[in-house]
Amino acid sequence: MFDRAVAQLTEAILERDQPRTTDLFFRMVRREGRSLADALAVVTKAEAPFVNVPCHINVKDGAISLVNNDHTILGLRTSVALRPFVRPAEELLPLLQSVWYIPAGLDIWNQLLGRYPGRYATMKGMNVPPPSYGPVVWQHEQEPIVEEGTLEQRLHAHTIATVTGDARRAHGLFLGLAAEPESRAALRDHLLFLGLIDLQDTIIGRKARNTGHKALRARAVADLADFVGWDQAHGVYYMGVPDMAVGPLYYSLYDAACVLLTAEFPEDAGKTLVANQGTMTPPEVEDFIALVVAGTQDEMWARLTALLRAGISVRNIGDALQIGAAELILRTTVPRQFTDAQHAFDYCNVANYWLRSTTSPYRARALYLMSNFINDAARSNKLYAPAPAVEVTETSLAALDEAILAFDIPRATALAAAWLRNGGDRAAYQAAVALTACKFQDDPHNQKITHSAFEEYGHNSTHLRDRLLVAPVRLLAGWPKMPGERECFARWEKDWAKN
Repeated sequence: MFDRAVAQLTEAILERDQPRTTDLFFRMVRREGRSLADALAVVTKAEAPFVNVPCHINVKDGAISLVNNDHTILGLRTSVALRPFVRPAEELLPLLQSVWYIPAGLDIWNQLLGRYPGRYATMKGMNVPPPSYGPVVWQHEQEPIVEEGTLEQRLHAHTIATVTGDARRAHGLFLGLAAEPESRAALRDHLLFLGLIDLQDTIIGRKARNTGHKALRARAVADLADFVGWDQAHGVYYMGVPDMAVGPLYYSLYDAACVLLTAEFPEDAGKTLVANQGTMTPPEVEDFIALVVAGTQDEMWARLTALLRAGISVRNIGDALQIGAAELILRTTVPRQFTDAQHAFDYCNVANYWLRSTTSPYRARALYLMSNFINDAARSNKLYAPAPAVEVTETSLAALDEAILAFDIPRATALAAAWLRNGGDRAAYQAAVALTACKFQDDPHNQKITHSAFEEYGHNSTHLRDRLLVAPVRLLAGWPKMPGERECFARWEKDWAKN
């Protein structure tokens, strides 16, 4: 039964038939009674061979061209996580949107060369006719590699394979460790760490950049493995693990953080800072955020070091930085510039998620990466001042939905802020915004930023945490959409919602 379902999904995906691919998923869950975990195991197994790339940059006409590939796995992870925020009758909608996207997200390498049709080819203005060939399999599935040594030694071997760009060995070593239930918790934490430390120094004037996607990819692998079950998550591993080692790889910024902490805390390179328990006052939070957004890197890192030296906890600083990342979104007015703000926000979400779950002594180092990403995105887009606000007299959730769907950025932002300021029900607000996010079929960013904001709102310790709920509304209204972005939602309303 599993093999037949994989064959059917593979056929639909390779025919680039988005309605049929999604309907097959729907039927597995609603008609055949499969669990969502089993259905996702089928989907990931079917698409996994066709979503990797040989490198994350290409050279076209002598210039660097960015090549990304992980939106399908990011979408599936996010849609699973967003389900609790929508009403029970709508819990399949996020997943259907993510599955709908899959046939448009294959072989990005060739899409950008005009050799394979899909979302990226369309986005670049290329009308690629249906080819007689399928998507290229750039990374082949590997056999597990089980080496001698302690768990720590084997994790280190996986680290070396990843940072040296040996995708095949990294994949095999991961599979060997993932097969051992007793190794999975450490492997999960290790993968998140590897994702977080691979971050570019700057996005300013660059096409070659990963914008935090290695961290997002690592969390997608870990969370989907948890949901699907590690024993049947091989499609998940194939989609995400080898790509963690695909170049270009960026460790210079993490190196700088390590060097700074070693110099400032020579006794232990800052590893005992994780014991800090202090919290910033509201004015200190606001002052720190203002510096992170508008100061220089030297000023920002000096203040961060001073806060750590004063005993402020890593978690409290991480919460303040998440507000700083939200501030980027709230200051963005040009649609295309939302991409930098949203990636900094999502990266900080993964970092804070890791800070809440890990026991690693290296936690303080992540704060320097988070703050640099926020500051760099702010400088890249000149986000030095708050965006002009508009006044609204109504605060209904229906009006909020209408403003987002009309791409009215100022009005949507003002309606969201007014609802929260007037004490509106937060749960109802989250359910409404989550549903609106799931009306768009573009790529996973609409759902992803919504879940990141909701998750961080639930954990944030600062007095500004309501800003985390306004940020996704502004992005939903502002982030550019693609033609046909509401086709899946129309199919949902016509067929799937009633069955």
